[in-house]
Amino acid sequence: MRKTTLKTIVVSVLFAACASGVFGVDAYVSELYRQIDIAFSDKSENTLNNILSKNSTDANYYLLENYTMKKIRRLLLDEDYEFAQKASIVVIDNDLDNTDAIEMYSAISSSLENQKERQREIERKKQEELEKLQVEREKKRVAVDKKYVSTTSASGDAVYTKERHETYTDNFWSFRFGLFNGDYVTESKNSYDSFRYGISGAFTYEYSFEQLTIGIDVDAEATLLPFTNDDKTILANISFVPKIGFGEFGRYCFIRAGFASIVKGENGSESVLSDTLYTPVLGFSWNQIQFGSVNFSGNLDYYIGHLATDNIKAAAGGGINFAIPIADMEKVQLNFNLGLKDILYIKDNGIENRASVILAIGAENVGK
Repeated sequence: MRKTTLKTIVVSVLFAACASGVFGVDAYVSELYRQIDIAFSDKSENTLNNILSKNSTDANYYLLENYTMKKIRRLLLDEDYEFAQKASIVVIDNDLDNTDAIEMYSAISSSLENQKERQREIERKKQEELEKLQVEREKKRVAVDKKYVSTTSASGDAVYTKERHETYTDNFWSFRFGLFNGDYVTESKNSYDSFRYGISGAFTYEYSFEQLTIGIDVDAEATLLPFTNDDKTILANISFVPKIGFGEFGRYCFIRAGFASIVKGENGSESVLSDTLYTPVLGFSWNQIQFGSVNFSGNLDYYIGHLATDNIKAAAGGGINFAIPIADMEKVQLNFNLGLKDILYIKDNGIENRASVILAIGAENVGK
């Protein structure tokens, strides 16, 4: 009985000693695991290196190393390649024989480079989208600047107040008187040319509705004095042409149709120039195209009346004018005008052309 009791006591003591040893190991390893968790949570490779380096000679170091590798693999699942790479370097520095850590470092480096490349591609696309958006915004800003008058607020921002074409009156008028018309008349079949002096006048009126602009152009010219090759003719022309424009574009560009008379008056002598042409006019005109303060206007016309004339196959005319401001009064602006004008006949045999350089003074209303 006593021997049995003694054996029981010895076995119990040995079991208790072993159990306390195992529990003691588990306790300090668990504490190190907790410190490794904190190092990974803080993403601190220095803290992780301190833990591993201090315990590198411990018999249970392999447990710490395995636990660290598990934490690194968890980072890979979360695609946190940067700290995973740093942590794998710490493991390799403390155990150069850890081939798993070396292979993992290589795989992490490749994954990290792929991730950075994807990030660069995302940033590149984002930058392209921002640039496209900036271009669109700039286009819209330019369009708004063209259409509206802006002022600068106290904060430095642009405030758009009214449309640029907005005026207190819905009508526009202008006239000009040509003090000098230098006309150069040619007729190719008979090799005829003549330089002459003349005067001219022009009047334009336009009235704008919300989506419609109507108006009229009146133009007249008379050649008074031939400087060369006087054939005893007096040349003149007059046109009366209504016009219409549609929408915003129609404030500046018009379709026009009317009537013109291109006159040749003779004083009892033979002339190679064409007789008077009375003709309907169909054409296109533009006005109030601004180049800085200069107003650019003009027209291109087709003279339908040539169809009723035997020796003229086609007839057309056109002109341009630059109105340069010289004085701005309360409601009227005075201009100096420089213009070019041309009337062209394509005849059965040859071409007849009447070209003019025009110097004029004029005036137009301003919307005030």
